[in-house]
Amino acid sequence: MLDVQEKTLLFKIRVLKDQKAFAVLLSKHSPALQRFLKMKLPKIEDAEDTYSITVYRFWNYLTASEVESVSGLLFTIARSAVAEFYRSRKTENISFEDHEVAAVDERLGEKIDAQTMVGEELKKLDDETKEMIVMRYLEGWKIKDIANHLGKSETSTRVAMHRAMKKIRLNIKKCE
Repeated sequence: MLDVQEKTLLFKIRVLKDQKAFAVLLSKHSPALQRFLKMKLPKIEDAEDTYSITVYRFWNYLTASEVESVSGLLFTIARSAVAEFYRSRKTENISFEDHEVAAVDERLGEKIDAQTMVGEELKKLDDETKEMIVMRYLEGWKIKDIANHLGKSETSTRVAMHRAMKKIRLNIKKCE
């Protein structure tokens, strides 16, 4: 649900086309969106381009329609833009973890053992479970919000995440 501040900002955007209100609203969700795009796309430049496309579409939608979930809409638009990116480029399937590890390597110039091990363990998980883990531990979403976002019950979401984390921890301990 929207809080009072978001409702006020959305009203200003839709009725008054207030760009400052849009900037405030976007700044609240921008870090999680950028992290999401950097993990899903092969290059940082691709993530930045897709971010621009997402923000443009987000503005167009907000100025034309009422919104019940800002983050839900924003990430739906972002997922669509990512899908379009891969369809238009007709690239081979590159998994989400490869991008994460490559981005870490590129920025730091060296592999970080802990991240590499976690990245390897994430490769073994299905896409939905990876998404749950990212939303919970990187973006700080609550279990309830993740469950609503994925259309699952809180219990099944919590159990799936618990099992995935247990498996990751167990396999990392075996490697040590």
